[in-house]
Formats: sequence, C-alpha cells, structure tokens
Amino acid sequence: MTTVEYSAYRLLFRADEIEPLSDNDIIIIHTPDGTFRMTKADFYRVFSNVVKTKSYLERRIYHYWRTPKKAMEFLTI
Repeated sequence: MTTVEYSAYRLLFRADEIEPLSDNDIIIIHTPDGTFRMTKADFYRVFSNVVKTKSYLERRIYHYWRTPKKAMEFLTI
C-alpha cells in the first residue's frame, strides 16, 4: 500500500499525486483545518465532482475555498 502525504493551505487535491495511486492507497492532506485521510477509492466516491473539473483535469489541482461538509468524515485531527 502506498501513502501520499502533503500539506496545503486549504483542502487541495493534486492529480499528479492522486492519479498514479491504486484504489486502496492512502491520501493524507494536512491543512490548517486539520488532517484529512482517505483512500483513492474514497476520493473518487465522495469527490466525484472534483475529478471532472477543468481545474483538476487541466491544471492538475483542485481546492475548496471552504472545507465542504462531505469532507468531515475524513478529518482525523
């Protein structure tokens, strides 16, 4: 199992880090709001809208201005 871990100033998804992962690999994102931990499968299930955005597909990043409620199930700290 692989783990990708990075820090960001808000909840931010980096396609170049996430896309090479397998479904059961772990994504950990440290933000000022706390640390979010999920599998790639969780990311695709809960944030399916993100992977379809122009920002994620072309710029290879997507971030939320405010952390969405649906992310709270992955908040660990």
